[in-house]
Amino acid sequence: MSHNATQDEIRRAYRSLARNLHPDVAAADSISSLTMAEVNRAWSVLSDPRLRSEYDRALDVSAANGDGRDTAEREVFFQVPTGVEPPRFPWRGAVFFATLGIVVVLVLAAFVDPEEPLKPDQLLTGGSCVDIDATLAVREVDCAGPHDAVVRQLIAFDAMCPNGTEVFRDSQGMGNACVDRVVASSP
Repeated sequence: MSHNATQDEIRRAYRSLARNLHPDVAAADSISSLTMAEVNRAWSVLSDPRLRSEYDRALDVSAANGDGRDTAEREVFFQVPTGVEPPRFPWRGAVFFATLGIVVVLVLAAFVDPEEPLKPDQLLTGGSCVDIDATLAVREVDCAGPHDAVVRQLIAFDAMCPNGTEVFRDSQGMGNACVDRVVASSP
């Protein structure tokens, strides 16, 4: 590329090199990725007018001195460390910490007592045990004691319950409860 190349010429040259040297297109070796890094660094300098003028000034000074440092300046300016590999994901550390987390959860679960069942709060949810009163409304009761049904789901007043369930009004007026009747066992 000539010293007085236009911005359009530089852009076309960069795109051409990027298409040919991109790691997805070229062989997946470290040489093409390093070369692509050099091309990207050159583009970042040559596409910025301020950085390009500094680069051109450095080349002009070395050419004016006549010491042949023109190519040496370019090599120093565009130097990319060799042998640099892209960062790799730390699989061993991730597996170690995942295993450690699983062990901690299992140990804590072994030493924690199960939570006591919640007492009835009269707010129906799926799985609440209920009694059916004379007005065909349901109210929540303790599941440890006798109960008439178990709520499968709550629905709006105008919705239909799924097959196999009966519909009763929520005593709080929040909608209808679709319940499964509990069959009483004989002693």
